[in-house]
Amino acid sequence: MPESKLSPRRIEAVERQREAVELRMAGHTWQTIADTLGYSNHTGAIHAVEAALKRTLEPATSSFRALTLERLTKILHVFWPMMLQGDYAAARTVMQATADIRKLMGLDSPIQVEHGGNGVPIQHEVVNIDLGDITEALGVLAEVGAIRMAPAQRQLEGAVDGVYTPQADT
Repeated sequence: MPESKLSPRRIEAVERQREAVELRMAGHTWQTIADTLGYSNHTGAIHAVEAALKRTLEPATSSFRALTLERLTKILHVFWPMMLQGDYAAARTVMQATADIRKLMGLDSPIQVEHGGNGVPIQHEVVNIDLGDITEALGVLAEVGAIRMAPAQRQLEGAVDGVYTPQADT
């Protein structure tokens, strides 16, 4: 018989996850959180916070997301101008912060597609994400060799069909 969702063990686990989120919000390391809450190693603390975020425990999770988003936004404010000046390290930092924001906000979630049959049309969802004007940023990244851009099939001004990691010369 499966364990009840209201069993003392499960309730205690949820409480530890909430505490892990609060400790992480306070800036503690994963290992410190693991030691404080009795997880066997730092990955236990990471999994606890991830589980809490997935369950959206309020208010700690909302506060953590808001704080993390604020921190990542500050990183972008600092490093974006340096990236535009051609600083390769700043470009990497901007790209990582952008990826972290996308993950935090769930923008990279899979798109749900339903397949139909017997004349029923296939339903799909298209997600458009407005990241602002990143043309200049992509140009800088291409100049410093961080990415390679390929021209679009249709001739639209400034269109880019793909962005690729540069290939090593052989």
